Amino acid sequence: MSATFSLVSPSAQVHVDGIGHSPFAVRVVVIGEIDVATAGALRDGLLHALSVPLLHRVEVDLAAVTFMDCGGLGVLVAARNAAVRAGRRLWITNPQPIVRRLLELTELLSALTVMAEPAPPGPAGQPAAVLLAA
Repeated sequence: MSATFSLVSPSAQVHVDGIGHSPFAVRVVVIGEIDVATAGALRDGLLHALSVPLLHRVEVDLAAVTFMDCGGLGVLVAARNAAVRAGRRLWITNPQPIVRRLLELTELLSALTVMAEPAPPGPAGQPAAVLLAA
C-alpha cells in the first residue's frame, strides 16, 4: 500500500511528498532548513507519518538538512513524545554536523538517535519513505 500527499507551508513552501509506506515503518527524509518558517510543515508531516495505521516506527533522515534552530528541535521532541504516547518509536538518522552540534548542546542526541535496527523494506523491497523539502 502506498500513499501520496502534499503539505505546503505558506511561509516557507515546504512540500511533503509521500512516496510510500510499509505497515511497520516510515522513513521521513527532510531537505533544507528547519526553522520557525518550516517547523509547522515538518510537524504536520511527522504527525501525518505517525498516523499511519499499524505503524511501529518513524525514522527521520536529516542527511540533507543544512540548518536547524530551536523551532525544528521542538518539533522533533514533540513528535518523539507523540510517538511514545502512541506506543511507537521515532528517531533521527544522519544528522549533519550543524544539527548534531545542536543536539549535543541540548543533550538530546542520544534521546533522538538510534544506530541499530534499519527500517523494514516497503513494497517491492524498497525502504518506505516520505520526503520533506524546504
